[in-house]
Amino acid sequence: MKNKSIHLIFTASALFIIFMILHAFSINGNEDSGEKLYQEYCASCHGISGNGNGELAYLVYPKPRDFTNGKFKIKSPSPGFPPTDNDIIKTIKNGMPGTAMPSFSFLKDNEIIQLVDIVKEFSTMDNHDVKPINIPKELPSTDDLIALGKSIYTEVGCNMCHGNTGKGDGPSSKKLTDSQGYPIIPKDFTRGIYLGGGENRDLYLRFVSGMDGTPMPSYGNLAEVLGKPKEEENKLAWALVHYVKSLEVKKFDESIKPPVNEKLVANKTKRSTKPEEFIDAAASLWNNAQIYSIPISRLWQSDNVNYQMVNVQAVYNSRYIAIKLEWEDHSQDQGLYRVQDFQDGAAIQFSIDGTKGFHGMGSKDHPTDIWFWKAEWQMRANENTDSDIVLAYADRVSDSDVDTYPTLMNDVSYLSGRDAGNINSEAGKTSSVENVTAVGPQTVTPLSNNEQKVMGNGTWNGKKWQVVFVRQLKSDSKRKVKFEKGGSIPIALAIWNGSEKDRNGQKMVSTWYDLELKD
Repeated sequence: MKNKSIHLIFTASALFIIFMILHAFSINGNEDSGEKLYQEYCASCHGISGNGNGELAYLVYPKPRDFTNGKFKIKSPSPGFPPTDNDIIKTIKNGMPGTAMPSFSFLKDNEIIQLVDIVKEFSTMDNHDVKPINIPKELPSTDDLIALGKSIYTEVGCNMCHGNTGKGDGPSSKKLTDSQGYPIIPKDFTRGIYLGGGENRDLYLRFVSGMDGTPMPSYGNLAEVLGKPKEEENKLAWALVHYVKSLEVKKFDESIKPPVNEKLVANKTKRSTKPEEFIDAAASLWNNAQIYSIPISRLWQSDNVNYQMVNVQAVYNSRYIAIKLEWEDHSQDQGLYRVQDFQDGAAIQFSIDGTKGFHGMGSKDHPTDIWFWKAEWQMRANENTDSDIVLAYADRVSDSDVDTYPTLMNDVSYLSGRDAGNINSEAGKTSSVENVTAVGPQTVTPLSNNEQKVMGNGTWNGKKWQVVFVRQLKSDSKRKVKFEKGGSIPIALAIWNGSEKDRNGQKMVSTWYDLELKD
């Protein structure tokens, strides 16, 4: 009996020890998982130690958040208090439109929570008992309330930064800096795009709580500032919200909705459809394809367009897949022959292994297949020309034989790019699309000429570009994405605007979506 009791005690003790060991491994596993997620998705911009000095931070503006100083723009508690966990979750999930901070809505809820824990550790934040501001019942918008909001907007000085019409062009707009000393651009209210969300309650929180680390103060005491009775506080706040919302000028078709659950569906079309039919943006087959509106944000903010929508459609048959992009652009930029010229462009990025890794052109573990359309290539293909002097300086005066120069000289001279087989140095262009692969920023590698199988065509109507990409479903290389009927492929977009001097990493990008070939 005694031996049996000892045996039971020993067994219980052993089980307890095993339980504690497994629990420790479980905890460490969660920590490692959170750290791994941070390294994969966040460290390149925010830095390994969370100080905002990641290896790619130099490419983006506004600069990545320095988590170690504990200042966060988007929060719901009163001024002076840190954000709640839900505030940080919302920022990670929705991103910050108009900045380089993308949406990570494709991550699972538990993965986002693990990233929240990492961010809090960097800032040594204690938000355990912090509560969000109680948002009062919204007052309905009326002409009188909007008129009151307009007078408040001027009286408290909103117009000094955001301008009299809300375009972000007030007299102080060029003098503003953030807490790190970097210049900061006031929000252009006319575009209707806001950090932290564009719902009325979101704007209420921004006004009442302020935005830490920026010149945007808290206006939670409007009654006191304006010398009004305290009981009018809510009325004054909602009046300001409704006036700012009244300044919005929508520039995209609101009938076209974003994809549900970040999923784009490619519709199946006739088997007999040929590439030249797919590649025609005006072809009737596109009338039956679902249109999705995808937001893209500028990595390096300008004074003009930092956020816009791209309409996306996709169709396929048993041999080919075609993807059509359409976006607003009021200037056609095709020249590259002078140092002051930059071209329009568009790219579609696919995850080769199906993993939604780092959205900045993948990583070594998760390479990407990229289809890159270039306006300059399109022009050269359309006009069947390769003479940069004629294109750049059409009215020049020359004492040479313009019919043979520079071709005659080029034929006998050594041109390193051309003679090395660089696709970008080719004299003539028959395609406007280059197929490249990448394993992260600054790793773009063109496929060889015999592997360039993506077709494309872009047309500009004076207000917008329409670009269609076409490729066979089957892949002839491990470096290319494979499409299967009924399958799903991660897809992301990038747009370059030549009039904004976009080039290389200075561009507008989307986060990851899923492209599904509907059976």
